[in-house]
Amino acid sequence: MDRGFILKEYGRTKIYEIPSFNQTGLVSHGFTTRVGGVGGKPYDTLNLAFHVGDSPEVVINNRQIVCHILGAKTDNIVSARQVHGADIAVVDHRHAGCGALAGDTAIPNTDGLITDRPGLLLATFYADCVPIFILDPLNKVIGSVHAGWKGTAARIGAKAVKIMEETYGSDPGQCLVGIGPSIGPCCYEVDRPVIEAFQSEFGWWPDILLPAGNEKARLDLWTANLKIMVEAGIDPDNVELARICSCCNQHIFFSYRGSHGKTGRMGAFLMLKP
Repeated sequence: MDRGFILKEYGRTKIYEIPSFNQTGLVSHGFTTRVGGVGGKPYDTLNLAFHVGDSPEVVINNRQIVCHILGAKTDNIVSARQVHGADIAVVDHRHAGCGALAGDTAIPNTDGLITDRPGLLLATFYADCVPIFILDPLNKVIGSVHAGWKGTAARIGAKAVKIMEETYGSDPGQCLVGIGPSIGPCCYEVDRPVIEAFQSEFGWWPDILLPAGNEKARLDLWTANLKIMVEAGIDPDNVELARICSCCNQHIFFSYRGSHGKTGRMGAFLMLKP
């Protein structure tokens, strides 16, 4: 646990990877930074999302850069229109290309993707929320989950594990998990409605809500999602936790909060090798 992600450089492009995932030899994956693309400010340079106001041509070019690094086909991207919910889609080759070249073709109202089909590149997008990567190396199943505070409070990571268990026979105790860079408790101050949502849902809320005065608290989404995954049956020793704050490190990450909403998106990419 907490072994962390590693930063790899592919030419100018910097991508974080999960050592335990690499060791299996089963997947191509990575959590991108904002470094190594072709975009201009405020999306400089590796923005991977269509919905933020950047040029669609730039987004497609950036996605092609990442796909080249990962050995994936751009038209095999599967992405979702994320809504900060807890709905998860099980996808197959019928979904290849969903959201690949335009945002309006993405799977609607979905914040998690699961597949057992090699060659499909699961893609979810971030600018402070928590990326969760899941790999079942025995049954060769993968999951990618977007966990904002609402998804975390709804235990979206645990829901993904349950779907993998029911659909593919995955054993949570054998799965590997990576919890990637996101806004940290150093920067994520929340107000009373968010505090109450976590207090009502989790008995261990004192471990993740740090008093900040004026009826506010700093929320530790890293620890929250780690605890949620362990409660879902994941072995703590099989979790790699980046503990890198996107808001503190805006030279390498996009941060919605740090940029007051006008910025690009990183991508969490995960594919079973063909």
